Amino acid sequence: MKVLLIVPDGVAVRNYLYSSFIVELFKKKAEVIIYHQLSESAITEIKNVHPQLDTFIEIPKFIESPLTRLLRESLAFARILRNIKVLKNRTVITFWNRNHKTFKLKALNIVSEFFGFILSKSYQLVLKADYWYEKRILKSQVIEKITKDIKSINPDVVLNLHQRSPLTAPIVAVAKKEKIKCSTVIFSWDNIPKARLISRYDSYLVWSDLMKDQLVLLYPEISEHQVLVVGTTQFECYFNQENYLKKELFFKQYGLDPLKRTICFSANDRSSPYDPNYLEDVCKVIKEMVENERPQILFRRCPVDKSDRFDTILETYKSFVTPIDPDWRVESHLKTAFASIYPTYNDFVLLVNTVKHCDLVINLGSTMAHDFAILDKPCLYLNYDPIHNSTLPVNTIYNFEHFRSMKGLNAVGWINSKAEILDMILKTLNKPNEVGADRKKWMETIVLHPLDKNAINIAKALL
Repeated sequence: MKVLLIVPDGVAVRNYLYSSFIVELFKKKAEVIIYHQLSESAITEIKNVHPQLDTFIEIPKFIESPLTRLLRESLAFARILRNIKVLKNRTVITFWNRNHKTFKLKALNIVSEFFGFILSKSYQLVLKADYWYEKRILKSQVIEKITKDIKSINPDVVLNLHQRSPLTAPIVAVAKKEKIKCSTVIFSWDNIPKARLISRYDSYLVWSDLMKDQLVLLYPEISEHQVLVVGTTQFECYFNQENYLKKELFFKQYGLDPLKRTICFSANDRSSPYDPNYLEDVCKVIKEMVENERPQILFRRCPVDKSDRFDTILETYKSFVTPIDPDWRVESHLKTAFASIYPTYNDFVLLVNTVKHCDLVINLGSTMAHDFAILDKPCLYLNYDPIHNSTLPVNTIYNFEHFRSMKGLNAVGWINSKAEILDMILKTLNKPNEVGADRKKWMETIVLHPLDKNAINIAKALL
């Protein structure tokens, strides 16, 4: 069987191409073709991990026409308005970005909201607009080249590894026109309410029963039998013993003290504007502790955040804060954002050993809580507004739909004010099993278990 994997960006590389999912495909005698928008150095890195991957075909450059993009954005806004009603959750509107800087994008936003509001009044209108969008995609200039590629490759099945990327829409449209089976994975645990499922597929490979229920609820045109619960390979790296380094070796490499207790502070991307404020709050508290009792902080930024917004704080508190940056490479000469950043396999080693050798993680609602739960380590969620008149109140964040999965569980510890930082850190360091005691139960709700079998599930479902 011939499998075509659509790989539009570095996250797809990290979550799937570095995993044993590729090995499982080869075990089943599948021929794997990578249809990508990646740099040559990223391809080299992938081949180092899986030398048997040898067919890489570049996706032709695709730019949506203004009308096509307007239709896609209008559909997204219409679905967000509908999702608010269906889920009875006003925070869904937060996923609609109004913070555009250029007049052109601001105008697009206004017009998209107008048409999206009209579409939202009838789900039949939404479905018709989905149909119009795909028809418009098939009129794009890039279709001729993609059609030529698809016919030349002649795959038995197409799997999209990033359902949110507009770049993938013409490929899926052509494959469907050619009567080729199309599937997609869902990018992350919080994606479905965001209304960014651009194309429609023959099957959807999801993390959990929870995600399946949500997908069928919010996209009633998708039937239950199309949605396959297979898990994700995102967390597979924790089950590969080759990724683990001895604590002394890992800490020595980065100037950390193996005898000190260690807190990981993990940051979000720039859509979370107050992470530097939170880091500073934690650092101020730690600094006031007696030096021989003071824990050290390992700071891990979000891989796609290459900004300098933490630099001043890291310099001020460098005596006990050590940054270990994710090993993601940026190739600034590439104009396309999807292609310009990708992870090395070494980042798995950094991440796994960060989780293995830190005692707890502190962050603002990050998925890193799940990473730490895999190794039965506690997480503290920051649950206060660090400044007055916050543009993204913490109360909004923890009412996001994906956090409803925590209901009834003691999944994490909560830092509800600056005054609680020290007490919660000490409690968690001293009694880690009492803080977030249900963390593994929460993880089992989020992702199909056992986690180390998900690559097999995905390959089996696809083939």
